[in-house]
Amino acid sequence: MEPLALRYFREVAAHGSVRHAAERMFVAQSAVSRQITLLETELGVPLFERHARGMLITEAGQLLLQYSNDLRTRFDELRGMIQEYETLRRGHAEIACVEGLMTSFMPEAIHGFSHANPAISMGVITIGSQAVAEAVAEHRYDLGVLFGSAPRSDLVELARMPQPLYAVVSPSHPLAHRSRCTLADIAPYPVVLPDRSFVIRQLVDRVCVTRKLSLSRMVETNTLAFAQMLVTGSSTHVSFLPVDLLTPSIKQGTLVGLSMDEPSLKSGHVTLVASRTRKLSLAANHLANYLAERMAAKRRPRAR
Repeated sequence: MEPLALRYFREVAAHGSVRHAAERMFVAQSAVSRQITLLETELGVPLFERHARGMLITEAGQLLLQYSNDLRTRFDELRGMIQEYETLRRGHAEIACVEGLMTSFMPEAIHGFSHANPAISMGVITIGSQAVAEAVAEHRYDLGVLFGSAPRSDLVELARMPQPLYAVVSPSHPLAHRSRCTLADIAPYPVVLPDRSFVIRQLVDRVCVTRKLSLSRMVETNTLAFAQMLVTGSSTHVSFLPVDLLTPSIKQGTLVGLSMDEPSLKSGHVTLVASRTRKLSLAANHLANYLAERMAAKRRPRAR
């Protein structure tokens, strides 16, 4: 892939002699000299100073040598990537994800990716959005999926997916017959809230302050699955869950989701992020592209 003239030039630069370069490459000295002359003619500058004892590379020649070395390095990287691709995309990727996507989206995505890329192993962990951002920025994980937008400048957003928040009640709850509600409608009922490490909680608290509302906090928890179970077994409790976590329970008829008449809650989204300062491995890049495609194709489902 390297041009013949550059190969001859590299050998002359390395040995300081046309004769030595020709001997190493098993060609005539005239062939080497001709290629060097053609390069100098094309570039319009001398690449070597000719002396009785050999060839001394010029400053312009040094620039060309650096270019030639960079070209070979990039080609070696390309060859390695192609070889990795041809060996069934082998490798390993690590991803950190918020809990709200661990019920539906992430299991389906990981299953689909594993089927298409059986030689790539993965590590998946569930942590809060802030912890996801820190883990990816500190290169402890290749990729992250967090609620809301990337909170740090050293993260790059690769894809977004709508993830509105719904008020969640059991089918026996007084609000269950409704399709939508406000926080004022929820205020009279005991509420199960995720703790303040969750972006969900931060959004709800922000709306409460804006609307000058106070919710009847009954339980505070660090897991959405527990909040979901408490609401499922109660005719009075209310909680707030992202649509991806909520959808399976709605299909089973064990929970009812009420659309919130609050723009900041209805417009919620999750974001796929990577470190801005880290080059993804080929395996991690394949996973990132796959997740981005799935997030782009994911239609916003109806919550009821």
